[in-house]
Amino acid sequence: MKINYIENGELDAEKIVSIFSSVGWKRDINTICKAFKGSYYILAYNGEDLVGFARAISDDYCYTGIYDVIVVPELQGKGIGKQLVTLLMEKFKHTTIYLTYTEEKDTFYEKFGFQKINNAMRMLKN
Repeated sequence: MKINYIENGELDAEKIVSIFSSVGWKRDINTICKAFKGSYYILAYNGEDLVGFARAISDDYCYTGIYDVIVVPELQGKGIGKQLVTLLMEKFKHTTIYLTYTEEKDTFYEKFGFQKINNAMRMLKN
């Protein structure tokens, strides 16, 4: 298996939504397409098949946020997610990087040096 990583490649919204669904996350196709277009993202392909992705939003000077690091379940544990995060960290190493994650994945991110913080807040959209 040879995985190719493509930065800001052509988006196939249906494939993106399908990968979200594969891990139990529901995403609206129009909303997620706009979110990706407003982000820096990396797509992971196994041949012609999209098998994962990760995206970041950055001011490219001070702060970067990493979001939606997802690999299809059957290929998790093969280093694809690790490479996606590594590529984003390298791209934005000159900034302070924050990320959101699902609770059971905290140990995955701790291996990169991320630390939990208590001083974050959020406001959900209506």
